[in-house]
Amino acid sequence: MGRIIVFAGNVGAGKSTIAGAVAERLRYGVHFESVSDNPFLEDFYYDQKRWSYHLQTYFLYHRYCSLKHAEANENMVFDRSIYEDAEIFARNLFETGKMSRREYDAYTTMFYAMINYLKNPDLLVYIDADIDTILTRIRRRGREMELAVPIAYWEQLDRLYSDWISSYNRSPVYRIDARIVDIVTNPGQLDTVMRDIEAIING
Repeated sequence: MGRIIVFAGNVGAGKSTIAGAVAERLRYGVHFESVSDNPFLEDFYYDQKRWSYHLQTYFLYHRYCSLKHAEANENMVFDRSIYEDAEIFARNLFETGKMSRREYDAYTTMFYAMINYLKNPDLLVYIDADIDTILTRIRRRGREMELAVPIAYWEQLDRLYSDWISSYNRSPVYRIDARIVDIVTNPGQLDTVMRDIEAIING
């Protein structure tokens, strides 16, 4: 059975960058979240209330399948955890009125049924990034859709992340303070991160 390390943290926190570097050092496979193959994404941007349930359900199904494959076949790093699908993004859509109560209840029923058939990750790496750090990194990577998003949206996600991680108990958690650790500008910091991660997963 493969070992699984999952990353979590707000948009722009640096999950994909560190996940890729950790996977390379450990010689694990790496799974990056793909949005381009989601057939509901474009429709969602034009009408979020109509398509939010479809979008999130598609993401959930594909992440579940990827995790089940990894469990049986290989050591893998995921740049986003499946828990964020429900606890952060679906909840945010529901709380902002873009997903109805009926849709949200149906979605969370599927989610909790699915995770009963998944083994818990061997480690969750949580990248803790404040709003200023997130906005700096979003500007650095320059994605137009993200640059147009109101700051209130990132603040809402930040609140949901803080609530969720405070009660998460499915695996060991390794926290990275994004205000201090930035392996893009300070590559040498990866050595410390790797020592800590290896100590946890091998201990």
